[in-house]
Amino acid sequence: MVLSQSDQVIHTQIQFKADRKVVLCSFIYAENSYQARRVLWEDLSKHNSLARDKPWLILGDFNVALSLDDCSSGSSSLSIGMRDFYDCVKQLEILDIPCHGMHFTWNQKPREGIGVLKKLDRIMGNVHLLSLFPDGFAFFHPPRISDHTPCVFKSSSAHRPKPRPFKFPNFITSKPEFMPAVIQEWSNSVTGHTMFSVVTKMKNLKTTFRKILHKQGNLHERVSSLRKQLDHIQQQIDANPSDSCLRELQSSCLRDFQVAAYDEECFLKQKAKADWLSAGDANTSYFHKCVKSRNARSKISCIIDAHGNQFEGDDIPAVFVNHYTNFWVLRTK
Repeated sequence: MVLSQSDQVIHTQIQFKADRKVVLCSFIYAENSYQARRVLWEDLSKHNSLARDKPWLILGDFNVALSLDDCSSGSSSLSIGMRDFYDCVKQLEILDIPCHGMHFTWNQKPREGIGVLKKLDRIMGNVHLLSLFPDGFAFFHPPRISDHTPCVFKSSSAHRPKPRPFKFPNFITSKPEFMPAVIQEWSNSVTGHTMFSVVTKMKNLKTTFRKILHKQGNLHERVSSLRKQLDHIQQQIDANPSDSCLRELQSSCLRDFQVAAYDEECFLKQKAKADWLSAGDANTSYFHKCVKSRNARSKISCIIDAHGNQFEGDDIPAVFVNHYTNFWVLRTK
C-alpha cells in the first residue's frame, strides 16, 4: 500500500500474507545534487515520526556515498552531500543491513581510464526491522551491463528456534545464593589434572547458575512491573501522606525496583559489551540498540566455499565443518 510519494521516494506499507507481518518500506531514487537531496532528507525525517516505533526498511539509489570507504578514489574528506546523508542517517537511527556480494554498487564508465567506483545503493533499516527479521541480509549482485548493481533483501521465511548454550550472566554474582554454591562445589574433591578439576566443577555449577537465573524471571518485565507498582504506591501516598503502611510498602518496592533495574542494566551491558559506560547511567535503550546491531553485524548469512559455491541459511554450518575437516585431513597426511 502506497502511503505517500514524491520524485525521490515512495513510502509504502507491506504486509506479508504468510505471517501477517507489517513493514514500512521506502524506495529511494535520489537527485544528483546535494541541494536537491536535502528535500529527500527532510522527507525521511518527517516520515520517521510514523516509522520510529515500527519496522522500517529503506532501500534504493541514494546517489551519495556515506563514508570515505564507499569510494574507490577521490577526496580524503567528506563532501557536503556526504555530511548531509550522514546527519540524516544519525537522526533516523538507521543502519546498513548486513550485506554480501559487491561492495561498490555504481561504476563510472568513462571513454578513457578506469573510472570511479562508489557505493551509492544501500539497504538500510531501523532496530525494529532487525528484531522482526533477525536473519535478514542484503545481497548485491554483479552489475553486468548496467552501471548499478541489483540489490535484494533476503530473510528466512520461517524462524526455527534453536537451543541456546548457557551464557554466564555477571549480575547473578550479586545474589545471596551465588557464593555459597561456589564455595560448596569448590570444596569437593575431583580426581585428575588440575585443569580437569576446574572444568568439572564449572560444569557442575552450571545447573545451579541456571536455577539462580531462572529464579530472576524476565528482567525486563520485572522492571516494568515494579515501576508501575512503585508509581501506584506513590500516588496513594500523595493522597494519604500520613499512612505509615504505605511508606513502608514504598521503601520495600523501591529497593526491589533498584535491584531489578541494576540487574537488567548489567545484563544488557554485558550483552552489548559497552564496558566504557558505567552501570549507573541507566541508558537501557542504548544497550538494546547495541545488542541488536551487534548481533546483526556478527551474523553470517551467506558464504562462498573454496570452490566458489555460494551457500545461505541452514547450509552455512556444514560448509564450515567440511572446510576444517578437509583442512585437518590434509595437515595430518
